[in-house]
Amino acid sequence: MLFRRIIFSALFVGLCGGLVMSVLQQFWVSPIIVAAEVYEIAEVGHSNAVEPWGPEDGFERTFYSVVANSLAGIGFAALLVALMSQFQALGITRLSPLKGLLWGTAGFVAWFAAPGIGLAPEIPGINAAALEQRQIWWLLTVLATAIGLGGLAFFKGAYRGIGVLLVAAPHVLGAPVINGAHFSHPDPDAVLALTQLHHDFIIATGVSNFLFWIVLGLVSAWSINQWVLKDAASH
Repeated sequence: MLFRRIIFSALFVGLCGGLVMSVLQQFWVSPIIVAAEVYEIAEVGHSNAVEPWGPEDGFERTFYSVVANSLAGIGFAALLVALMSQFQALGITRLSPLKGLLWGTAGFVAWFAAPGIGLAPEIPGINAAALEQRQIWWLLTVLATAIGLGGLAFFKGAYRGIGVLLVAAPHVLGAPVINGAHFSHPDPDAVLALTQLHHDFIIATGVSNFLFWIVLGLVSAWSINQWVLKDAASH
């Protein structure tokens, strides 16, 4: 029964977060990507090479974005609802809207903000370090930050220092970076435009992800109290 409630709650919470993210992407993030792709296409020029498949602009692209955001939201929500409900069931915490806000903020910091310090969100056409190196650093940063924040929140006394060390470790190690300019477009005006688009993209994705995680945290806390652990709360 509890497992089923967690699953249904995760579906509801994830769809709420996915909808918020999709709306923000449609009206704020995607236009920046489309604008950057214009310069990317201009730089590549015409080619006889077969391009990999991608959704067409318009409804198809929007549809796949909504599906991807919803699935991602459901996955993250499943983790949040499972962890938050267990922590409350064990008496470690008592969920409230404020606690939901804190859980959501922690998710944002671990999944987006901390990795973004070393590896900022990228627009089409930007030069970056080798993909494998970035993936490894990003994964280690997410794991270290998530565990470190958990230690800061729930450890006592000097043990909280472990959390601080874990959060700081990936940044002391350093993210993989390239030597050289971020953009190699031959037109200086295009480089200036791409640089501004990159700054706008960092802000847009940062705010979008923050609101996405806040919705996940708040709705997860509400769902746990109203549905997942409702019987336990009444005793």
